[in-house]
Amino acid sequence: MLRRFFIYLLDFFSGANGLLQPGGNDGQDEPCYAVVLSPGEIPTTDLYLKRRLRNRFDKSVDYIDTRRITPDELIPADKALIIIVRHAPRNWLRWLKCHHNKFAGVILLMDDDIPSALRAPELPLRYALKTAWRYARTRRLLGEVCSEVWVSTAELARRYAGSSPRLVEPEYVASTASGEKPLVYFYHGSWAHRREMKWLVPVVDQVQKHAPNAWFEIMGTDRVKRLFRGIPRVRMVHPMPWKDYLAYAGTVRYQIGLAPCFDTDFNRARSHSKVFDIARLGAAGIYSNVTPYAEKVLHGETGLLCKNVPDEWVKAILLLLNDRNLRKSLYVKAKERCGNEGGGHSS
Repeated sequence: MLRRFFIYLLDFFSGANGLLQPGGNDGQDEPCYAVVLSPGEIPTTDLYLKRRLRNRFDKSVDYIDTRRITPDELIPADKALIIIVRHAPRNWLRWLKCHHNKFAGVILLMDDDIPSALRAPELPLRYALKTAWRYARTRRLLGEVCSEVWVSTAELARRYAGSSPRLVEPEYVASTASGEKPLVYFYHGSWAHRREMKWLVPVVDQVQKHAPNAWFEIMGTDRVKRLFRGIPRVRMVHPMPWKDYLAYAGTVRYQIGLAPCFDTDFNRARSHSKVFDIARLGAAGIYSNVTPYAEKVLHGETGLLCKNVPDEWVKAILLLLNDRNLRKSLYVKAKERCGNEGGGHSS
């Protein structure tokens, strides 16, 4: 009942059930290069555009994250082919409208039935409403700036034949992984350590910019995922019972474990059990140079001690990522000190 009510409102507001009627620049000018507007790095861009645009424009393609870049940061160039992936914010659409005479054409690429999202009962109501409302409130502007519509399936082309869409099917995208084994550094802690998690965000952000082969693993739910949103090569492990965590630790071997800790009255009463957790996963550890780690970790022998200064942690992580021998030495000596005779090897 609630979904039907929202459908009625959106249809009344802007005809949300239909696809836009292209009415922008007719695209008679031959484009010199392409500009792709997308909400971040999403599969749609890779599957439908990257190879096509590379074959047509070679390196003359710019990919713009509309969530992070505003239109006033760009200078509109003549004969650019603009491709909107799925949707674009209103400020970007107004900018395109203002400068439409400069462009060779503006294309909307749609790989889902976005206008009818609210009519799909299998979609969560919140997601469907957000998707349908975002389209409904931009439909008029899209129609004013777009000269063409691309769709991903023959069924979408049939449903929206009135918009004269062009069918562009997905293309294979090879993995970007190289033959080199990825390096993984991690922080495994509960939401009780959210202060440390938040503190690690700029550290991880900087490390990932300098270490393209590194992955960061952190334990948490959507709350933690939101903290690290936008940082590449960050993966989440859902919290698990202790018994399951021990079993999980027996299946993986990572390179570096992080144990940030703030100098508080509560933390000064904590144990140094993170030393065991890190050694259990075959990793070298980096620890805050405060109690409980300052008295238990021998700097340069069983781990690295760092002040709680982000730059120091970035340097320490990059040092270990690039020095396999040091990682192995720290791990072996830490493991011996822990008295952990079983399980694991450093890589």
